[in-house]
Amino acid sequence: MDKIKKRWENTWLERRKEETYFRFFNLPVFQLFILVLIFMSATGILPSIDPPIVFAVPTEELPSVNSSNGKTKDEQSRQILIEVEHLKMELAEKLMKKKLVDLENLKSMMMEEDNIVTVSEVNTAEEAYERAVDEYEQAKLTLQQVELESLKDEWHITVEKTRLYESADGRELFSITLRNSSSPVKLVESSKVLGREIIISAQIDDIFVSIKEQDSYGASGATITEPYERRIETLKEGESVTLEFELIKENVRDVVVELKYSDDIDQKNIHLKQEDPYISVVSARRYKEGDRRRLEVVVTYGVVKGEAEEIDPGVPTGYSEGATAQEINNIYVSIKDDTESIIGFPYEYRIPTLKDGQEKTLDFELRRNVDRLTVNLKYLDTDHPYNIHLEEDTRHISILSAKKFRVDNQMMVTIQLKNTSTTEAMSSDATPEEIAAANEIRSIYVSLLDVTDDTNIVKPYEEKIPVLGYNETVELTFQLQKDVESLKVSLDYPELDEPDTRLIYLQKESALDVVNVSSLRFSQEGNLGSSVTYDLTLDRLAETENTFQLRVINLLNRLSFEFQDPETQSRQSQVKFTQEQSKRNLSLIVYLPEELDASYLDSTLEFYVAVIDEAEANELGGVNNRLDLPADRIAGIQGGVERFELIPKGVPEIEVFVPNAFQTIKIGEAVEMTATLKNIGTRDLVDIRMLVDVNTDWKYTVIPEVVSTLERNEETEIQLTLSPPADIGVGEYQAKLNAEVTVDNRKFEARDRSITVQVESQTQMSVTTLLFGALILLMIGIVIVTIRISRR
Repeated sequence: MDKIKKRWENTWLERRKEETYFRFFNLPVFQLFILVLIFMSATGILPSIDPPIVFAVPTEELPSVNSSNGKTKDEQSRQILIEVEHLKMELAEKLMKKKLVDLENLKSMMMEEDNIVTVSEVNTAEEAYERAVDEYEQAKLTLQQVELESLKDEWHITVEKTRLYESADGRELFSITLRNSSSPVKLVESSKVLGREIIISAQIDDIFVSIKEQDSYGASGATITEPYERRIETLKEGESVTLEFELIKENVRDVVVELKYSDDIDQKNIHLKQEDPYISVVSARRYKEGDRRRLEVVVTYGVVKGEAEEIDPGVPTGYSEGATAQEINNIYVSIKDDTESIIGFPYEYRIPTLKDGQEKTLDFELRRNVDRLTVNLKYLDTDHPYNIHLEEDTRHISILSAKKFRVDNQMMVTIQLKNTSTTEAMSSDATPEEIAAANEIRSIYVSLLDVTDDTNIVKPYEEKIPVLGYNETVELTFQLQKDVESLKVSLDYPELDEPDTRLIYLQKESALDVVNVSSLRFSQEGNLGSSVTYDLTLDRLAETENTFQLRVINLLNRLSFEFQDPETQSRQSQVKFTQEQSKRNLSLIVYLPEELDASYLDSTLEFYVAVIDEAEANELGGVNNRLDLPADRIAGIQGGVERFELIPKGVPEIEVFVPNAFQTIKIGEAVEMTATLKNIGTRDLVDIRMLVDVNTDWKYTVIPEVVSTLERNEETEIQLTLSPPADIGVGEYQAKLNAEVTVDNRKFEARDRSITVQVESQTQMSVTTLLFGALILLMIGIVIVTIRISRR
C-alpha cells in the first residue's frame, strides 16, 4: 500500500513539475525574453547562448539559431521567429507525451486491487492530455503560419517598362508592364513537422494596381489616372501583363505605382520618360497695319539647325526622328509678355495637325507694344516657351508748352504736344509716307494730375487724340478745377506698358495784369459785438513785379474792417507781387458793433473785395480803402473782384429779477410773489419758457408759463405761487426761478434766481404777544409798588 501511494505521489509531482515548466515557457514575458536573447545572439551582440542552459530542459536540445554571416538582418529575424515557434511546438509535444504517460500510469494504478486512484482523477488526467494534444496541434499550425508569413517577401512583381503617349483624340495615356518574378517556395520546417514536402506556388492572385502622385508634388498620394484602379485576377510565375491608364492630371512625370497583393502593399516610384516631338519657331516678325501692330510667327515640326539657337539659346538642337510620331495633333500657340499675360489676339491659335517637316504661319495682333515676348507652344499637355527679342520701339511724344491763363474768372491751361518719334529701321528706299505711317501714334489719352496724390484736377478729365502723325503738333485746353503752380501730364497709348507721366511747371499768361481774388469762406455769420475773418487768396498770372491796392466795396458803414497778413499779423492796405512770389494769402477781418438796427439782423449783407492797380484805384477814389459803387461800376472794374456775404446775428440774452427773494409764511399758507423777465440781448426773442425748481412735495404755479414774444430791452412781469405741503415743518426752504429760450436750435438760459421761504408755526405770534403783555404788567406793578413805598 505504501509503495503504491509513493508511486502515485511521484507521478503527481512529476506531472505538476511538467505543467509548471510548460506554463512558464508559454508566458508572454518569457517568450519575449527568449526572442530577445536569440536575436542578440544571432546578431552578435551577445555570444552564442546554449539553449539547454537558458531553457533548463536537460533531456532535449532545442534548435540553435543559425548565425550565418551570409544572412541579412531581415532573414535572421525571420529565422528567429521560426525557431521560437519551433521551440514552442517541441515543448508542447513533450508536455503532450508527459500527459500521456501520466494518464497511462493512473489507469494502470486504478486497475490494481488496492488502488487509491479515483475515476475523477483519471478523467482530469484525460482532459489535461487532450488539452496538451490541442496545444501541440495549434503549435504546429502556428509554426506553419509563421514560416509562411516570413516568406512573403519571396513573392515579387517587377515593373518591366512604362510608356507615355498621346491618343488619336488628344488624351494622354500611360501603359505599364508588370511581370511575376517570384519562384516557388518550400516550407522547410513545416515539411519536417508534417513529414512531407510542402511547396508554395509562385502564382499571385488578386493584384490591385493604382497610379498615384508622389507626395512632393502637391496632392499627397492622390490617384491621377482613369480607371482609378485595375485588378489582375491571376499572375503566374514568369508571366507578364500590360495595363493601360489615362492620366487625368497634366504635367505629371513622377508617379507612384501601388501594388496590393497577399495583404501587402508594394509602392514603386517611377519617372515617366517620353521622347516628345519638337516644334521649332522659324521666325517672328513685328509689323504695322493701319493703327494696329501685328506679329507674324512661323513654326515647323522639327528643329531648324542654326536658327533655334538664335531664337532661344536654351532650345535643344538634337532631334531623333524615329522617337516621335509622324504628326502632332492639337497644337496651341499664344503670345505672352514677361508677366505671363497674353498680349496677342486671338489669345490662342489651334493647329489641328502638323506633319513632320511642315511649316505653319500664324498672324497675331499685338495688344501691347513690347520689345521682348514669349511664343508659347502647347502640345502633348506640355508648354514650350520661346523667348523672342524684337526691335525696340522708338515712339515718343514731346510736351512743347503748358500755359495757365484766366477766361471769365475761370482758370484754364493749354498743353501743346508733338510726335517726335524717331524713324524705325526701314529700307533705304522707303517713302516719306511709309516713314510717317510707321511712326504715327494712335489712341493717345491725355490727363492732368495733381502732383501730391495723382488726382485728376482738370475738366474734361481726359482728352483723346485719335491720331498724331509723325512731326505733327496738337494743342489741348483744359479747365483747372484746382489752382496749382505745377502738375503731372499723363500720356497713355497702346505702345506703352504703363502711362508716361511727366511733372511740369505751368507758365502764367494773361492779356491784362490782373490779380485773381478767391475765398473758401466767402459767406459767414457773425454775432453783434464780435468779428468775422475771411480768407483771401490772391493769384497773379503775370511774372513781373507790381503793387496793387486793396479795397472793400459796399460794406455797411457801421461795420469796420482791416486787411491782415496771417503770418505777421500786420495790417495791409496794399500788396506786392514779384516773379518769385505770384500768390499771396491775406485775411479780411470785419468787426460788428454792439448795436445794429433790427432790419439788418438775420439779413444777408453783400459786399466786395477788389485788388486793383494804382491807376484804377486813383480813378475809383474812396476813403480808407472803402468804396460805395453801383453794380454796373463794380462789373466794370478791370482788377480782381470777389463777392462776400455777411449775416449779422443778434445775441440772445435774458435775465430774471426777483424783488424780494426772502419770504415768510405760516404753516398752511402759500407764497405769492412777482418777478420780472427782461430781454437784455441784441435780438428779439420768442417762446421763452419759465423754469421753477422746488422740492418734489411742493406745488407751484407760474403765469405765464411761456412768454410768446419779448423784444429787445422789453420786460414783463411773472406771477409765481409756491404751495408747500400741509405737513411741512418749521424752517427755511429754497426754490429757484429761471427762464429758457431756443434760438437757431441752441438753448440759452438766464441766471438762476434763488428764493428763500421761512415757514413759521400758527401759535408762534400769540405766545410772543402774551409774553410782551406779561412784561408790561410786570413793569406797571413794579412802578405802583415803588410809588407806594416812597409815600410811606
